[in-house]
Amino acid sequence: MEIRTSALIGLGALGILFGAPMEAHAAPGSFTVIAGEDRICRYSQQLTLFNGRECHFDYTTPEEGRPVDLILVAVKATALDSAVEDIRRFVGPDTVILSVLNGITSEETLNAAYPGHVLWSVAIGMDATRTGRTLVCKCPGKIQFGERDGRMTERVAAVDRYLTACGIGSEPCDDILTKQWAKLMINVGLNQTAAAFDLTYEGLRTPGPAQDKMRQAMQEVIRLANLEGVPLPPDCDSKWLDANMPGFNADGMPSMRQDVLARRPTEVEEFAGVIRRLGRKHGMPTPANDFFYDAIRRIEANY
Repeated sequence: MEIRTSALIGLGALGILFGAPMEAHAAPGSFTVIAGEDRICRYSQQLTLFNGRECHFDYTTPEEGRPVDLILVAVKATALDSAVEDIRRFVGPDTVILSVLNGITSEETLNAAYPGHVLWSVAIGMDATRTGRTLVCKCPGKIQFGERDGRMTERVAAVDRYLTACGIGSEPCDDILTKQWAKLMINVGLNQTAAAFDLTYEGLRTPGPAQDKMRQAMQEVIRLANLEGVPLPPDCDSKWLDANMPGFNADGMPSMRQDVLARRPTEVEEFAGVIRRLGRKHGMPTPANDFFYDAIRRIEANY
């Protein structure tokens, strides 16, 4: 199996981050961005810039879609249901669907609509900051992905070859559920803290009440992962923060704070919302995530 044709849906921060190298690598006619006519019109009126480089995407409406080998889903969680329908004509018998949405629920939604087409995946390690159609990124991160059951299949190898050829960091995994929960831990901590306390990465690195709340929320994720049978080590939050935070752009910010500043709906349901529901399932209190859920909902209510 080889990935020769591909499509992307969603041109937010992650869509530009991964779409730019896909577009640069693609042979003519082999890569497209899926978007409705109104969105295509808006995209076409303003250049998309990735670290200063112009991106020249081809666009295809959902109605004009034809099957491709790989679909990368990079919409916000709030747009996933519509994306499920928008990609329908692009899914053929052997199409692989890869989601880089935050949280741990998008694959289940996609797999319910397109059984057997989905690889479980997570995008990690990036510090992308988007302003309008301009994306600035010091750390491009990578996509970790694999079969839900951990098998190293031919389609996993094919996606790895394709992403690597595009210059996108690629890591096939035999423990992708653990990787997804680790990313959820990061998002629950960094994204929600930056949004609730109005902080950049520099602010997140600074000891104090905000960082304390961030670490408490991350610990809640670790404990719930263990209750769900996912073996996150108890110190993986500290190890990740120590290894990765120093390299992030001090003036950059996680996507949820970008959403708040732009007065966009946030993904708080995918973060604190999921943790709160799982906490109730297991009878485990989640006070830090309760705090973030209420704080971010108040911010959204005041838009």
